[in-house]
Amino acid sequence: MSADVGGVASAAVATVFWGTWLAWSLRQDRRRLRNGFLLMAVVYTASGLVGALVSLVPGGVDAVGWITLALLAALALALLALPVFLVLNGVTMVRRERRSLGNLLSLLAGLAMLAAPVVVAAPVALRQSWAWGLAAAVGLATAWLGFTFLGFAAQTLLYRRYAARVPARAVIVLGSKVVGGRVPPLLAARLTTAVAAAERLGGPGGAVPIVPSGGQGADEDRPEGVAMARWLESRGVPRDRILVEDAARTTRENLTYGVALLRERGVDGPYLVATNNYHAPRAALEAMDLGLDVHAVGAPTAGYFFPSAYLREFVAVLRRRRAVHAVAAALIVVAAVGTTVLAVPGA
Repeated sequence: MSADVGGVASAAVATVFWGTWLAWSLRQDRRRLRNGFLLMAVVYTASGLVGALVSLVPGGVDAVGWITLALLAALALALLALPVFLVLNGVTMVRRERRSLGNLLSLLAGLAMLAAPVVVAAPVALRQSWAWGLAAAVGLATAWLGFTFLGFAAQTLLYRRYAARVPARAVIVLGSKVVGGRVPPLLAARLTTAVAAAERLGGPGGAVPIVPSGGQGADEDRPEGVAMARWLESRGVPRDRILVEDAARTTRENLTYGVALLRERGVDGPYLVATNNYHAPRAALEAMDLGLDVHAVGAPTAGYFFPSAYLREFVAVLRRRRAVHAVAAALIVVAAVGTTVLAVPGA
């Protein structure tokens, strides 16, 4: 067997392996974060398989080379444009929203991406061994976070297609802050999505129950669940289809209390939870961790708000597996120290 044919065979085996694992994982639970990483592996190996097949054709090797060069150039341009976009988005967030760490995440991420190349290039300018260690730490940390973020983004795209079609017997709406007893646009988007989902799920027999879930915060004059129920009634949702949950303070409580209320009323799962699109992946993960048969659908969010909000959700997802990231951080530190020790001062 020639080397080219052997490469095709190896790529095919790898693609089948990762594809089979992904299919099995999806059958186990479509909410799992690992599905995104498995999808990345499938795309990577499938691309290698296509490249190996094209290489068998006369002139194919040159074609693969040019395509690879074009993809690398596109990736480089994207990496150059991304930090600029994040910084500009961060400035917009500062102008339109209250200044908080969560709302500043896109700005901070953009500045960090702009600073990273400078830090990595520092050893050449400073000619100090410690600078090589710092460059290694920044480079490895950036690679780890980038890999993890891509897996999260891949799972988001993969899960969104399924969640929009999942069957369910009720819809829970995650609460958020109400202002002056009124439902603000962000929460109204969740409610609108819940109503549409309830009508889709109900079919000819009528819409399924909706559970507006949310307690009363210190700066709110009524429970969020009550305010949402009034909004639903004002939009024509029958009162007997609305089951108010007015005690939850967190996403986990929204899910737990909402499911408990539905079960008390004799409504068994599966259930849908309506939230905003940036929050849906983590809400689904929370439901999975709680062992609840709940999937999440996302409502549209203002474009300028999405990047920081999605990065905030990514940070929350990182906290779910602290041990994994602690091990990764320890290995990065070891690599940085080793680089510092092995670097030749003044080289």
